Amino acid sequence: MQKILNIYLFIMKRFESLDAFRGIAALMVAIFHLNVIGVISNIPLIRNSFLLVEFFFVLSGFVISYSYNNKVKNIHDLKDFTVKRFARIWPLHIFMTLLFIPFALANIILGLDLSDRFSLYSFISSFFLIQSFTMTGDSWNLVAWSISSEFYTYILFGALSILPFFNKRALLPIIIIFMSLLLLNMDLGINKSIFRCLPSFFLGCLAFRYYRKLTIKPWMEFASITLAVIPLSFFQGDFLYSLMPLLFFIMVIVFSHETGSISKVLKLKPFQILGVLSYSIYLTHAWFIAVLKSLSILVDKFFGYNFMLIIDNVRFIDFNVSFNDLVFIPYLGIVIIFSYITHRYIEMPYQKKILNFYFLKKSSYAY
Repeated sequence: MQKILNIYLFIMKRFESLDAFRGIAALMVAIFHLNVIGVISNIPLIRNSFLLVEFFFVLSGFVISYSYNNKVKNIHDLKDFTVKRFARIWPLHIFMTLLFIPFALANIILGLDLSDRFSLYSFISSFFLIQSFTMTGDSWNLVAWSISSEFYTYILFGALSILPFFNKRALLPIIIIFMSLLLLNMDLGINKSIFRCLPSFFLGCLAFRYYRKLTIKPWMEFASITLAVIPLSFFQGDFLYSLMPLLFFIMVIVFSHETGSISKVLKLKPFQILGVLSYSIYLTHAWFIAVLKSLSILVDKFFGYNFMLIIDNVRFIDFNVSFNDLVFIPYLGIVIIFSYITHRYIEMPYQKKILNFYFLKKSSYAY
């Protein structure tokens, strides 16, 4: 069976610096989502870390373009490509969705008012990865909207790759980028998360088109990081939202060459481990936040100790002590450990099971 699978899989170059950035970005998103009364949640760079999802989209466009360049040539290739992407993202996604069942039951049975997103409709749309096309875009796992958006962007990429001119011309990705930005900024009365993914993903595709044609100097690594960090630290609003995908586009091109001292640091084992665990970190952290906030609500409901403040409709954790920020240490430690477990026992094994099943079945039809 493994030999059959190996026929359809190919060895891909790993961009180690970019992998490390993916892990760092996943941790920063995890920090952003844990709202705590204290210093860390008020750091502008942390407050804007939700925009690092755009970095994931740009990087995905780059890596997918690199990995599947001229490999999706017909409908059969498109089917293989789609199954591979599904096998990559769905097992951990559905596992984490199922872990949220107790919160949905608590909403109904205990009346804890955890969130309106724990509905049967939201569960079904999450199960089938179609929440990006629902009116609200709600997912039981609050970060899973991006997984849905990215999956259908993969399919669009694969379908376009069949076109003979797609891999030779930059015009079509540019058109998709501008049309998506136009739709994103129009009041359509619909969930527009897919239009948030499309422009960044296809910017990543363009990054792949040009990264080999450019000469990158070591000093450009520091410059590209500075270009990204300064706006994230000082700007807000629509200008920042439009600017960041372009700055991430530059970062991806620069660090794909891995020419500077920053890349050498990013290749160290701790950063590489974060890169490997990045998908698990991204998908698992919201569950731990839900656990922590649910426990706080229960303590308040039954014992009268209020560890939760609602500010602008956002729940903030407040233990009424001066060192609230210390909660980030065990939180991140637990998330990383749990991410290692889910990566090893859910993410990778079930990806292989799906691919083994699909390609074994496909090979039996071939004979």
